[in-house]
Amino acid sequence: MSDSRCEKRYKKRLSVKFGHDKLDHIGYLSDISSQGFFVESRAIYKSGVVINLELTTRDGAKILVEGKVQWSKKGNPRLNHIMKSGMGIYIQEFLKGEDAYLSLHDFKEE
Repeated sequence: MSDSRCEKRYKKRLSVKFGHDKLDHIGYLSDISSQGFFVESRAIYKSGVVINLELTTRDGAKILVEGKVQWSKKGNPRLNHIMKSGMGIYIQEFLKGEDAYLSLHDFKEE
């Protein structure tokens, strides 16, 4: 299966809350690019759904994003070490903290 992503991903581990109207699900962001990221979570949405996400950096800064689920996969909980459940998120709009997000990795160097 070919990788359709145009940008390189960078490993990060940040907590994230997400949902439609309320941020009622939790997960972890496990890799990032300037255009999106992967959220590890048992709670997933179908591809095409637009959700709100709140990322928390290690220094406590909040980043609010409106994102579109590009793909999602629900893995078996007993095999989570092999196949993680989660969603690929495309960032549609930064609602707060764009500079904080971009500083997670210096995307301008590329």
